[in-house]
Amino acid sequence: MKFCKKYQEYMEGQQRKLPAVGFKKLKKILKKCRRDFHSQNNVNRTLDLQPCPHQCSVCDGTFFPSLLKEMSDVVGFFNERAQKLLELHLASGIRRYYFWFKGKLQGNHVALTQEGKELVNYALINAIAMRKILKKYDKVM
Repeated sequence: MKFCKKYQEYMEGQQRKLPAVGFKKLKKILKKCRRDFHSQNNVNRTLDLQPCPHQCSVCDGTFFPSLLKEMSDVVGFFNERAQKLLELHLASGIRRYYFWFKGKLQGNHVALTQEGKELVNYALINAIAMRKILKKYDKVM
């Protein structure tokens, strides 16, 4: 099974909607970039084998802003959840009792550990997705 399919299944399998890298959308942008470049330079058939130029307006103007926005959403979500987990895990004294009465610590330490593991898996799969899409970009360029 290809990574894109596994990535989609992982994101759909989550209990709540999480920010994700639009893997298919980014691949379509790169495909469009290559198609547009070749249609402009279709004078000689040998140009079809050449990659995009280094200053491609499609890649620089569409691909990277889209990638930056999606990865900013993913990193922001990760940082927010990690900060909340750390606050709950490292709380002591009166603050710990406050969280316990508020209901955040009643699920016990095991639930916090499980959520931490899920957060690490989320970060890993998004890091792999980022590497794969940038590798695809390198092939186009």
